[in-house]
Amino acid sequence: MLTAWAALYLLVTAATPTVVAEPSPAITLEVLLLRDADFPAVTRTQAETILEHARLMLADKLGYGELRFVLRGEDSVAAFLTRHAPQGSACLAGFEPLRARPGRPSVGMVDPTLVEHFLARWTLDELRAFFPEAQRPGLGGYHDIATQLLAELDRKVALIAGFKLARGASLLDAARLDERSYVRWVCAMREQDEADLVLTNAFILYDLASEPYPHSIFQKNKVGGASLPSPKRRAIAGRAVLGSTFSMVTELPYFREEGVETLTNAERLEVIGDFIVAHELGHALFKLPDFYDHPRECLMTTKYETGYVSGYRNLKHFPGACSACQPYVDARRLVFLADQKRRAGEDREAIALLRRAMKETPRHIDGSYWRYVADLSADVAEIYYHVGDAVESRKWMEAVLRAFPDHAEGQALRARLETSVPSDNTLKSQQK
Repeated sequence: MLTAWAALYLLVTAATPTVVAEPSPAITLEVLLLRDADFPAVTRTQAETILEHARLMLADKLGYGELRFVLRGEDSVAAFLTRHAPQGSACLAGFEPLRARPGRPSVGMVDPTLVEHFLARWTLDELRAFFPEAQRPGLGGYHDIATQLLAELDRKVALIAGFKLARGASLLDAARLDERSYVRWVCAMREQDEADLVLTNAFILYDLASEPYPHSIFQKNKVGGASLPSPKRRAIAGRAVLGSTFSMVTELPYFREEGVETLTNAERLEVIGDFIVAHELGHALFKLPDFYDHPRECLMTTKYETGYVSGYRNLKHFPGACSACQPYVDARRLVFLADQKRRAGEDREAIALLRRAMKETPRHIDGSYWRYVADLSADVAEIYYHVGDAVESRKWMEAVLRAFPDHAEGQALRARLETSVPSDNTLKSQQK
């Protein structure tokens, strides 16, 4: 495995050219509203308010005020999921062994080493803090925590399956279970090309047992928002954001956020925009992970004691940017600028910006660091190909494919290089 990563690592750590700082370009995100008839719908006016609060929060906490939103349409949750993640799809089949279902325990089914690898991004003390104090002495390492998290996930799924909707059906009725599955949303967002941000009123059960986020499982095991891979969407470089209003409008007592009764209707929309949507955009736009050790003013803090309402109040009471997040923001600004340079035909400047971005990106990011580096490296390879430098293009492309043989952009570029470019030796002799 070391050999596979070596070339990519050397490219990332190589000296990078000096880049002159410039203002960040604006980014426009297309938004789709999706309805679940069992819960109060999000109106277009409410959506506009939510999105404006999200924009203002990103400007305050991350210093990025150049975000714009365009509402593209409305549809039902069921129709959207059927279009992009139909029953029997390869994506759903691949996730099935990792999915928590009522009556099917994750403990004993999911390989705990997968969970341990996922949890290793946080310290043991940060993870122990989510558990009841009496339970913490028995959590000696990641294996213990992984086992107990899966047990808590199973307990929560079983508990939630017993909740009834106003019409009398179970919240996780078999006919609607897949529609309320986070795993199915993950698959749908992978395939869709309709929006960069999906805003819905749906209840979404967190059921991906291989990635048991402690703050999700201990905060009622639902999904309020997510930053997800969406390769066909280019505004956020192959990602899209999902946000749900469910927690702020539900009448199910278990899911009502502590303190929600003290909020006005306008403040409930603020919570969704400030704390849920802005947080997920922090993941998607700036590769910021969830932090359990950042200060109260941090948009990305998800400490065990932080609920939606208390988190929202912290953000309002402690305005201003989180300095610990700044390296992520600075590195992603370079990528935004690189995209702008590419559109302007300034290809060499774009390459310099991408190389510097890779070098300055912190290792602990939202998603896989090396996959992200490979994506940026594939962009560099593509630009070199565009300017006619096949030698450099091939070097970057091969580094990407050694690390990730399934990288689609790398494979496509290799095919073009093999059919349209002479050998490296011929090219070198032509360049002399």
